[in-house]
Amino acid sequence: IWIHATYHNAGFVNVACQLLGLEIINEVAWYKRNAFPNLSQRRLTASHETILWVHTGGEKRKYNFNYDDVKKAKFAGDNMKEADKQLRTVWDIPNNKNKDELRFGTHPTQKPLRVSERLMLISGIKGGKLLVPFAGSGTEMIAGIKYGMHAVGFEISEEYFELAKERILIEENNFKSQLILEC
Repeated sequence: IWIHATYHNAGFVNVACQLLGLEIINEVAWYKRNAFPNLSQRRLTASHETILWVHTGGEKRKYNFNYDDVKKAKFAGDNMKEADKQLRTVWDIPNNKNKDELRFGTHPTQKPLRVSERLMLISGIKGGKLLVPFAGSGTEMIAGIKYGMHAVGFEISEEYFELAKERILIEENNFKSQLILEC
């Protein structure tokens, strides 16, 4: 399970996971070099997002970690990760999205595809299943489809459901993956 959080809720999410018996594998600080400025001028500019990697495997610690693939990887634009070095818990990923990611519209909390692709590389299982309870613009589902997973997503907003559907259908056609998307 990957959970995106901000300074507003990261502590609460951490405690809630522990109360639910979910073990926190790692806390990742996603450093955003090009973070939005703080227009109010009353606090520091938030230039990172917290991503928690948690699992339900209990004492058996059953979860998937594609260690060798992650270690070999070199991520374009990430000045902190070198090929053949272990991935650390601080990621340097610019927050900008490319034209294809914005082609059908945007979502207020839309992440760059390369963030979700990294999550799939770390813990995805080719041919496995991916559940996205808050599909938003469909970014996580697209990353899963590209990784070779069967994606299931839910979205309650009809506007964002349509946005996600347009984006995902293009990827589905490219990768001939099975897709389930519910609104």
